[in-house]
Formats: sequence, structure tokens, C-alpha cells
Amino acid sequence: MRIEKLSFPDQQVLCVFPRKHSDLEEVASELCLEANYPVIVLIGGGIDEQQAVVTKKAIQTISVVAEDMHALIICGGTDMGVMAEIGQVRWKNRYEFPLIGISPEELVTWPGGPSSTKFLWWGTKRWQLEEHYSHFILVPGRHFGEESSWIVETATILSKGSRSVTILINGGDVSRTDIELSLEHGRPIIALSGTGRLADELDSQPDRNKLITMVPADSEERVIAEIRAALLDNRGTKLI
Repeated sequence: MRIEKLSFPDQQVLCVFPRKHSDLEEVASELCLEANYPVIVLIGGGIDEQQAVVTKKAIQTISVVAEDMHALIICGGTDMGVMAEIGQVRWKNRYEFPLIGISPEELVTWPGGPSSTKFLWWGTKRWQLEEHYSHFILVPGRHFGEESSWIVETATILSKGSRSVTILINGGDVSRTDIELSLEHGRPIIALSGTGRLADELDSQPDRNKLITMVPADSEERVIAEIRAALLDNRGTKLI
């Protein structure tokens, strides 16, 4: 398993390159993330212009809760959409919660990183990593979505002794896979309606899975309350 420090203009970020899922326990150790964190898995894609204001406000709210609860956030890590916004919010507000980006290695790059495009089915450009994450895990894969199982398993490992929740903002086919895997692991899902695409589609389904809770993205108090409820036990304390 390879380990590197990626150099960005504002910081250096530790990055690990696991080859198989059984490496993930060692990954947590190498990243010094062996504490029992409450874990938020944040999923979603590009931010549509019509929903941009409410979406960005919701991401700010999620970040405030993560900071307050000393939680860890796992997201896709690329410099686009929801993944970029969470990194920028963390940096601008000087938050200290760990923010882990998990992406397929063959599809991304960074300053001084790879430029080969032989695996890219859509063209000649790799996605840049968002430079304000605290850690990266770059996994084998040639298509977005191949990182989904790694995200779910990493969340399970890092939240041992605590709790975890998946939060959906907008989302497309990859987010649909993320949700299916979260449900298979028994992880509750908070879907923020009003952010477009998959989140709004779920809001219109009366027979959705009972582990999925719909919350209006523009209701800050409800977003906070649902995240806290998902990450706390019945006594209002983190599980240890």
C-alpha cells in the first residue's frame, strides 16, 4: 500500500492508495484516524444553479454540526459540486473536523500528479482533487462509482464504537449506488429535499425505505436535529 503527501498551495495532505478492501484497517492507522468518530458520509454531485443557494447553506449547516460534534466527514474529494463545496467551507471557516476524500485513483489528479488519460472514457481531462480536504484515500477504479463500496466500508471502520449517517444532497446514479450500499450496511440516510435530482425523487416516493428520512434542505433546525439524532444515542451522548 502506497502512502504519499500531496502538495497543494495551502497545505500538504496525506494520501493512501489501498489495493484491496482488507487494507482499510491499516489505512485508518496510517491516517491517524483510529478514534471512535461519529461519521457523516456526504454524497451528491454537481450543484444545480436553481438549487445553489439552499444547497450551499445546507452544506454549511452540515459542517457546523460536524465541527460541534467532533465528527468526521467522508466525501468524494473531487473539485466539483458538493465535494468541492464541503472542502471550501471547511477551509474558509477554519474547521478542524477530519474531511476524507475517497476517489478512484485513475480518474483524478493534483498539483504534480498524473496526467495520463488512457483510462478516461469521457475525454482527456482528469478531475482535480479539492485541495482543502484533510486526507485522501485513492482507490483502484476506472469509473466513478467504483469508490462507493470503499466509502461505505471506510465509514464502518472509522465509526466503530460510535454512529454514522449518510446525507444525500441532489445526486445521480453514483449516489443511488451509495444509498443502496448504505442501506445494506444498515446505515440511516438523511436526504435533503429541495436540492434537486435524486433527493427530490426520493421525496416523491411514499414507499421509500424506512431508514431514509426526508428533510427540507432549507430547514436549518431540522437538518441539525436529524443529524444529531442519527449520531447520538437515546441519552444524547456519543456512543463509545
